[in-house]
Amino acid sequence: MRKDTIIGFAALLIIIIGIALYAAMRPAPAKAPGIGAGIVLPAGGYREHAQYYDISADYATSTPLLLSAGAEEDAAARALMEGFVRDTIAQFKNDGNFDHLTSEDIHMMGFDQGRKEKLQIVYLIASSPSTVSYIFTIYEDTLGAHGNLFFHTFTFDAKTGAALALADLFSPGARYLDTLSSISRAKLPGIIGPDADTSFITGGTTPEDKNFENFFFDNKEFVVLFPPYQVGPYSAGPQTLRIPVSDLADILKPSYR
Repeated sequence: MRKDTIIGFAALLIIIIGIALYAAMRPAPAKAPGIGAGIVLPAGGYREHAQYYDISADYATSTPLLLSAGAEEDAAARALMEGFVRDTIAQFKNDGNFDHLTSEDIHMMGFDQGRKEKLQIVYLIASSPSTVSYIFTIYEDTLGAHGNLFFHTFTFDAKTGAALALADLFSPGARYLDTLSSISRAKLPGIIGPDADTSFITGGTTPEDKNFENFFFDNKEFVVLFPPYQVGPYSAGPQTLRIPVSDLADILKPSYR
């Protein structure tokens, strides 16, 4: 990732964290894949300002896979990511029940006082010699006690265009989850600093795929993103764990070392 991209990523997180101060954990809104099939995504980004909510979503209209893997692979990657964006928007609307609000709902939520729910989706790109990744940051404010901030990453093989799951990166039989868990528990206290809490870190880094699902390669580093509350209190913010690829060389597949 270029220096300006890294700076942009850091600035993006700071802005969103400021907006989502005291955000609390909630399940990601895109709980039902395919529910957003009827939503049309314009080429310039999705913007919707309704009476009770505001939505803004950015997404790629082309990817580096067009040159490295081909037009079909580029289209498939874009379709996968756009499907996520559509489903996230649709789930937000579905959860808000905006078309069926009662007068009591409107008053209780403060909609009659000009309050609105908000959904914002933005992304950045990272790459390595063998991969291309898209890092989505999603902020959702449903006017509860707190807002919500979470991540969703997509990593593609630069040569084949294939979407890569975490398990696809490692050699068959490799205990990669144990390795990631162990490295995370060793490094996160120093990354988090004074707000580090062993119980948060331990609970958020158990050797399960879901705990390391927001990953990407940034040149010679393997990066894992943790949303607020996964490995620390909200005051600590989201956390970024960077592991040199060389530290994982004995378990990574040769093409990703």
